[in-house]
Amino acid sequence: MKERQNQIIPLLIAFFVPIFIASLIRFWDIDLRPLHSDEGVNSFFLLNLYNNNYYHYDPANYHGPFLYYIGLIPFYVLGISDFSFRLMPVLFGIMVVALLYPLRKRIGKMGLLTTGLLIAVSPANSFFSRDTIHETYLVFFSLAAVVSFFLYSETRKSRYIFFAAASLAFIITIKETYIMTFAVYALSLAIAYGYEIVFFPKGARFRHFKDVFATFAIDCKKNKYAIGISVGVFLLINFLFYSSFFTYYAGIKGILTTLKIWSKTGVHIGGHAKPFIYYFKVLYKFELPILVLGIAGFYYAFRRGNKFTVFVSLWAIFIYIIYSLVPYKTPWLILNITLPFTILAGIFVNGIFGIVKKRWHYAIFYPIYAIIFGFFCYQSIMLNFKNYDDERYELVYVQTKRGVFNLLDRMKSLSNSCGKNMVVNVVSKEYWPLPWYFREYKNARFWGHVIDNPNAPVILVDKSGESKLKEKLKGNYKKERFVLRPGVWLVAYIQEGLYNAVYSEETTSKAATLPITKVSKDELEQGLIGKYYYNIECIGTPFLSRVENNAISFTYNDETQKPYRSPFGIEWEGYLSIAQKGVYQFATKSDDGSVVYINGKLVVDNDDLHATRHISGVASLDEGFHHVRVKYFDGGGGAVMEFLWTPPGGSESLVPLQVLFHKK
Repeated sequence: MKERQNQIIPLLIAFFVPIFIASLIRFWDIDLRPLHSDEGVNSFFLLNLYNNNYYHYDPANYHGPFLYYIGLIPFYVLGISDFSFRLMPVLFGIMVVALLYPLRKRIGKMGLLTTGLLIAVSPANSFFSRDTIHETYLVFFSLAAVVSFFLYSETRKSRYIFFAAASLAFIITIKETYIMTFAVYALSLAIAYGYEIVFFPKGARFRHFKDVFATFAIDCKKNKYAIGISVGVFLLINFLFYSSFFTYYAGIKGILTTLKIWSKTGVHIGGHAKPFIYYFKVLYKFELPILVLGIAGFYYAFRRGNKFTVFVSLWAIFIYIIYSLVPYKTPWLILNITLPFTILAGIFVNGIFGIVKKRWHYAIFYPIYAIIFGFFCYQSIMLNFKNYDDERYELVYVQTKRGVFNLLDRMKSLSNSCGKNMVVNVVSKEYWPLPWYFREYKNARFWGHVIDNPNAPVILVDKSGESKLKEKLKGNYKKERFVLRPGVWLVAYIQEGLYNAVYSEETTSKAATLPITKVSKDELEQGLIGKYYYNIECIGTPFLSRVENNAISFTYNDETQKPYRSPFGIEWEGYLSIAQKGVYQFATKSDDGSVVYINGKLVVDNDDLHATRHISGVASLDEGFHHVRVKYFDGGGGAVMEFLWTPPGGSESLVPLQVLFHKK
């Protein structure tokens, strides 16, 4: 009894610990990251299916139907929210870890624990499991098909034929890349069965080869009804999903025509071209334990020579090669590569653990094991909860910026004044995922271009359409800018009356002309107060506030040199000490925009997106202390900012720290 207990407890730990960690990382703050533009598109079809019971598969559009139908379940149970929208991929991401359990005899208890932990804390797997995209579903059913096949080969129970058929069918309903997965499986199985014969004595090889075919023939005859049912299950699943559950039979044709369309997508890359080595670089930067242990697993797998380990090795090699050969590459596709690599890593670690015998071996093995997973977990936490919209990380790919939440806060404040039926004209070419976030604004209209009569309480336009919009505006508007995603800026035009009604206090405090500030030097300390924001309008709570102990001057030539990810905004505020009455020239040299207010009056307007530019303005100032506010934003690329002045009779230089103060 005690011996049995000693076997069960490690197995339970190997099963439940990775599931718990995977659940924690994937569920925690699930709505922290804004929806990706692809999620926005998927949400459009899902909402249309939920609200109007309408979905028709189009082979030229947005992959298979599985995602939309499975996504209905949490909507019906929990209602519409960010949480319910992302719930199903999170659950499937966790179930990938749970699905390793049937492989426990093939990869061992330590292999089960290792593979489960690698998938649970993998930056790529955890990051994309928190996105409503197709890849997590594809990975789950890809693993399910493999598990079902090898369980059948081990037990000869017909139910595993049904599971395998259903898994393969669901793969087809998810994404057109199923053809790549099927090709890899077929080739890997064929070679794995052939490779096993190498380990037989010469005289027995031919007999074994004959036995394999004889066994296959007997199985087919014995399970002919099960095979027939599994074929029926396979066809029925595809028929149900592609026919939109008997409402659109034309969708069934798309199963075949889609291959032609998406094969062109793989070549005509539309901005997504990456070199052959791209996935290796991503693995090296973000999945190093999986890469190193997986490669080590190749040698171990072929040395053992059994069908399963050889199959997994070939699966890993071929899936890596085929995805690397296709020019069209996106980071979430790497999940298809990491899956077999993690299984190989588990096989290798289990083998190493098997030869660890002495106590001092354990003293080395366990700390190394803990360090590897501790580092991996740290990477995952930083990516998922801090750097999730920082495009300097390859896994963060055209991700919607967190600054979109400032736009949503603005919309909420405006709707509190005039209701959610207010007209919102979105005349930008780029706007995903805003339809999801604007779903409660019944009069939000997404035009995709500047229309003849765009006037409305709120208008959103991108930079390319702004000049055309200005020609058509009637009345006065206030303007604010927001970054939607890298390279995509939205400008919000808000009717002045509405803006002033909602933000009158803000307008008064930040824009009104202030009198010369009467403060004594005893009340002040040197340096301006700098507030740093992850948005360009300096809205909301700053991520950093500090006293600046230097003149305002910095130059970062590219993203890698910046201490903060783009876009960011900085607002410096305090007092300027003027020792001599006269006319002072102030200037900023900046990339991107900057403005300077003295006593509440705009003196330097160097605003908007631009390369490094020098703009100046003048102010007549009396002796004493004057309120000063300087704003700067960086939208990406290089970042440059210098706050300059030219005192009466002097030459232009940085405004020195000695004349800049803040209240104690």
